[in-house]
Amino acid sequence: MAELRTLLKPNEAVKLYAISIDSHEENREFAKKIAQDGRGKVNYPLLSDPDSHVIDAYGLRDPAYAGQKVEGIPHPTVYVIDKSGRVAWAMVESDYKKRPANDDIRAAFDALK
Repeated sequence: MAELRTLLKPNEAVKLYAISIDSHEENREFAKKIAQDGRGKVNYPLLSDPDSHVIDAYGLRDPAYAGQKVEGIPHPTVYVIDKSGRVAWAMVESDYKKRPANDDIRAAFDALK
């Protein structure tokens, strides 16, 4: 999540959002924690989906967390959605430690031009 701060170019016509099951307050605290590294604030909205409505709509709920305190955690996922609302690129990981590199996401953005 911290690396996404450097993904967008200045004045780029792209919107970036992060969605998690965390509450608004947890997201605020998470953003503060990221900013403490001295490389800048989180420059995109962290959206709260505590009941996993969006996560479930996309079929991303990770069954490994079923019945646990953190049930509803999604697989780490990135979608690039074009201007018409079509998913132009997606990466869904089964391992929460793996995330797409900014270069991969940037290539998906550039392919839309």
